[in-house]
Amino acid sequence: MKSFKTETSNQPQRENGLLQSSLKPTLARRRSLLKDVAELIKFRLTLLVLTTTFFGFVLASGSSLDIGKALHVVVGTGLVAASAAVLNEVLESRQDSKMSRTKDRPLPAHRLDAIEAAITAIIGAIVGFLYLWNFSNLMAASLALLSLIVYVGIYTPLKQISPWNTWIGAISGALPPVIGYAAQEANILHVTPIFLFCILFFWQMPHFYAIAWIYRSDYKKAGFKMLVVVDSSGKKLTLQSLLFCFLLMMASLLPYFTHQAGLLYLWGSLLLGMLFFLSALFLHLKRNLTAARLLFFASIAYLPLLFTLLAICWKK
Repeated sequence: MKSFKTETSNQPQRENGLLQSSLKPTLARRRSLLKDVAELIKFRLTLLVLTTTFFGFVLASGSSLDIGKALHVVVGTGLVAASAAVLNEVLESRQDSKMSRTKDRPLPAHRLDAIEAAITAIIGAIVGFLYLWNFSNLMAASLALLSLIVYVGIYTPLKQISPWNTWIGAISGALPPVIGYAAQEANILHVTPIFLFCILFFWQMPHFYAIAWIYRSDYKKAGFKMLVVVDSSGKKLTLQSLLFCFLLMMASLLPYFTHQAGLLYLWGSLLLGMLFFLSALFLHLKRNLTAARLLFFASIAYLPLLFTLLAICWKK
């Protein structure tokens, strides 16, 4: 009788243990799938797109910020941006398989199907465009579509043809804050959206040049015609990094001279611009991996700090 009671009392524990052991593989598969999807849509890059889109919307809104409308533009832009990232990975799957940095991505590693990914991305891009058109306006939707076309249709194939690919990619990457601005103010022929475009365009050049330097051997193996691969000395890359850091610093001063920000912004943006420029100068002088990493981390710090400063000092 005693042993029967013991077995009875232990039975729920055994069943619970069996349930947990059966759930573990399922949860692991789900986590792995989520990780693959995040990799496929280039989550961090897409998050940057959404952040700059939101920032453009905020600057256009001033004190009358409509959170619901902002959410709509972020969702629509996110769908288009994620779709562009997926299509880029579909087209570059073969090249990604040759690079140490990217060979374990879900498509070259054959964990996800390329055709299914492409179909899903095309549907996502169409839905995102229509969503933006419906909940924002045609201008915002058209700019989002333009960004996708430039990124997937021009930048992606150009990487195997010419080092000018970085310039073209930077055009696509500079459009998100303009999309956000256009969602609130359809007229983009204004100082603020032009300023936002210039900031993102100039910032991307030293940022992606630093990445290209760090992974130069990978890009060479994959056959990508990055500037640092075409000019192995790295001199052209470092000189262009200096040029764009200087242009970025000059462009960042525009809100002060158009009376949209005060002295705090002027001195703060100058300080950030000088530090960024000095990191590019260090790469020019040293031309080594350590200097490239310094420029990369300086670029990562620069943009959020500048945008935070601008948000604090902005006058609508």
